[in-house]
Amino acid sequence: MTTLWYFIGALVVGGAERTLVDLANEVDHDEYDVTIWTIFSTNPLESELSPEVTVRSLTDAGRLENGVIAGVETPLAYVLAPIRFWLAARREDPDIIQSFLFYGNVISRIAGLLCSATVITGVRSVPDSEPLARRLIDRATMSLSDGIVSNSTAGREFVVDRGADRDDVSVVYNGRDIETYRTAAPAPVREELELPAEATVVGTVGRLLERKGHYDLLEAWPEIATEIPDAHLVFVGDGPERSGLEHRAAELGCAETVHFLGTRQDVPALLNAMDLFVFPSHFEGLPGAVIEAMAAGLPIVATPVDGNSDLIEGYRSGLFVDVESPQQLAWATIRLHQNPELAESLGSTAAARAAREFTIASMVDGFDSVYRRVHDPAVEGTVHG
Repeated sequence: MTTLWYFIGALVVGGAERTLVDLANEVDHDEYDVTIWTIFSTNPLESELSPEVTVRSLTDAGRLENGVIAGVETPLAYVLAPIRFWLAARREDPDIIQSFLFYGNVISRIAGLLCSATVITGVRSVPDSEPLARRLIDRATMSLSDGIVSNSTAGREFVVDRGADRDDVSVVYNGRDIETYRTAAPAPVREELELPAEATVVGTVGRLLERKGHYDLLEAWPEIATEIPDAHLVFVGDGPERSGLEHRAAELGCAETVHFLGTRQDVPALLNAMDLFVFPSHFEGLPGAVIEAMAAGLPIVATPVDGNSDLIEGYRSGLFVDVESPQQLAWATIRLHQNPELAESLGSTAAARAAREFTIASMVDGFDSVYRRVHDPAVEGTVHG
């Protein structure tokens, strides 16, 4: 049996973490002995893992705030956690180590020097800016990866530009349980929020981070609410910008029609209760939230940033607007409300594409092909999106 170690900071609610949970649950457990290593022991998503998946944490120092690790009780955790992982790798010598994000990538690459493991690192997003030290560290350690997996075509180009050999980089798209999002009964969100039955619910799902463009959506909201009677905006998710967004909604005079639901376990049902989905990110990897909205058949307004462009075709499965453009966000949202035939067509096309290309099964098959090709050089073929 192949010993497969995954490495990530913590199993908090987020796109990379959700992808990891689905992957760890669905790989062939007759072939892979799966362990997830986390830096912190604060792991809300651990409860969703199969009993066949082992979780091992390196420190208890993480402090969870608004759904994310906000800090540590002692900075020594950032020194002790990697050392503990490196010692475990040297002692237990796993077959494959796979990481997903920058910090884990660097730790995993160094671990590969201490054992015989095949090291597979990840690219989850293409940042619009990045600290110089991070760029230099990434570039200096890139060659220590035996394989690199990106969840978008833009991510592949990003690491190739950074020095990776193109032949070492694979694209495996994120997947979701499409049927769950397609068939979920709508959540009683109108009753929960005491909205009129005829209210138009515009929603977005994701961590409340500045780069997600939520402030742009808030700036657009007064115009949207003026043009769409009984319109209400729903934010699903939590994060460090929650209080700032709540304050800005109050400043704009629209707090009564803007609702922050926090982290929810009924996202499929909430999506099926929405009329429109808006995703105004400044940069992305391959956002699971958009795949979920596609699966639910929602008409989508999004920015054409890396990742979103892999998912949506403009005027076929969604409408694109410029990054940081509240005016265009308002225009596109209002247009879809006023053109129900267009909205229905976009949603139907998006749902069909999600069911065809972005399933958990296709994602797991993609990663399995990477493992076979990289861990066993005799296996031919590559995985490219």
